Amino acid sequence: MTISRAASYFISTPIYYVNSKPHIGHLYSNLLADTIGRWQRIKHPSISKLIFSTGTDEHGLKIERAAIDAHLTPLAFCNQVSETFRKMFDQFSIEYSNYIRTTDEQHCQAVRHVWQELSKQNLIYKGSYEGWYSVQDECFVREDEIIKDQSGQTRIKETNCLVEWTEEKNYMFKLNQFHERIEQWIKDQKPLYPTKYNKLALIQLTELKKQGDISISRESKRLSWGIKVPNDSSQIVYVWIDALINYLTVVGYPDHTIHWPPNCQIIGKEILRFHAIYWPALLMGLDLELPRQIVVHGHWLKDDKKMSKSVGNVIDPCDLLIKLQCDGVRYCLLREDVLSQDANFNEYKMKKYLNAELANTLGNLLNRVTSSAINSERIYPSRPSHPLSSAATELLDQYINLPLRVTTAYDSYEFYHGIIAIMNVLRACNAYVQHEQPWLLAKSTIENDRQRLQILIYLTLECLRICGILLQPIVPSISKQLLDVLGIDQNKRTLHDCTVQIEHKAKHLNLMKNERISLYQRLPIVENERDE
Repeated sequence: MTISRAASYFISTPIYYVNSKPHIGHLYSNLLADTIGRWQRIKHPSISKLIFSTGTDEHGLKIERAAIDAHLTPLAFCNQVSETFRKMFDQFSIEYSNYIRTTDEQHCQAVRHVWQELSKQNLIYKGSYEGWYSVQDECFVREDEIIKDQSGQTRIKETNCLVEWTEEKNYMFKLNQFHERIEQWIKDQKPLYPTKYNKLALIQLTELKKQGDISISRESKRLSWGIKVPNDSSQIVYVWIDALINYLTVVGYPDHTIHWPPNCQIIGKEILRFHAIYWPALLMGLDLELPRQIVVHGHWLKDDKKMSKSVGNVIDPCDLLIKLQCDGVRYCLLREDVLSQDANFNEYKMKKYLNAELANTLGNLLNRVTSSAINSERIYPSRPSHPLSSAATELLDQYINLPLRVTTAYDSYEFYHGIIAIMNVLRACNAYVQHEQPWLLAKSTIENDRQRLQILIYLTLECLRICGILLQPIVPSISKQLLDVLGIDQNKRTLHDCTVQIEHKAKHLNLMKNERISLYQRLPIVENERDE
């Protein structure tokens, strides 16, 4: 099969299991992918096609049982829950291009084709398999991953999920055949980010070598809700194999592979083994290129505690939307998360961030420089030719160097570093305004003071322009509002436009007389929200 590459960018998230409603972890995976996608468009506006795939994983025993509990057919149950995921992504301005469901017939055809191709390569055989099976995770687990609780039930150590001893005649995939190639790929390419996950994947690979080949089907007498194995209705394709193939379905496999492979795949750390070992093995078996990068993020904690339904501390994204607004939630999650470790959500801390940084540092700066007391004509001046003071020169240097610093952070998926850099420059700009005292300069009749005021207005609006462009992937609505007020053309909002000082004639800002802009409304904070 000939594979060519168009001028495109392909990013994916995991597809989410529809046994329950979406939570903050699902939202974060998609927010991370959305932010990366938006950044690619700003950095590379010449990209002809950006593929951003997400969706829902709808087969398996867990879904079958959940549908029974809900008194629905499996498909009706999937329809309901899948729609809640789609709605959540839309509410948080997630700009996905492809929303895939594993119950879609196009996907089912792709799964059957993959099975047949692997069979042709003699990579699938019928065998017996036994082991501890987790219905919650839809996977087999090793002996060293389980423990018996006080009641004698067997559970997974890390997640506390129940497991069942299962003995089946299944189809097996010759994973052992790919161990060395996968190991070399991880060592040479280091495709996992943060880099610590490359080492972890190699450890998991070593453990899997002892286990041997893997089961890729379930008996249909145990599980009926899934894709039947081609030419054997007694077997159902294992749900994880089914789910992984969604990434191929998105690009039109097997008819089209022009946009293959993915540039970036977002996953949570709990599914590392499937994406760092099983997934590349399948692609090697199909003679397809491997993903260029797999970005792994940790779990979200609530007030430094693991979220649990039984504890009652699971965060509902819809509640966050009401409390913090769309851009507020986006800002907080990206501001707080460090990919290499678990992130913590504390509502008091988040509100402090939003009030201090979006409402005060950014919002108040815009209102100060556009107020009638300082900028009575609501003008975005042309670049002044007058000499700059040392304070003005220092600010100019800071925001001229900002795009490079933010690019370094965003390219490494360390969006929090980029946000902090932007806020530092905005704080410096506020300090410069405070130092220059423009409310006094505006009242002065001295020519030098009038020149200093024009320089201040120009530098402050330029600083806001650059920061607004760089904040677009993080808070798209707030950035759009800011850049619209400044009158920045839609095609002048790219990274390149941050690196040049725009030459324009003095122009009016898009503001009504005496209009005050609220980029982000301050949030009320009560004392009992404080992190104790």
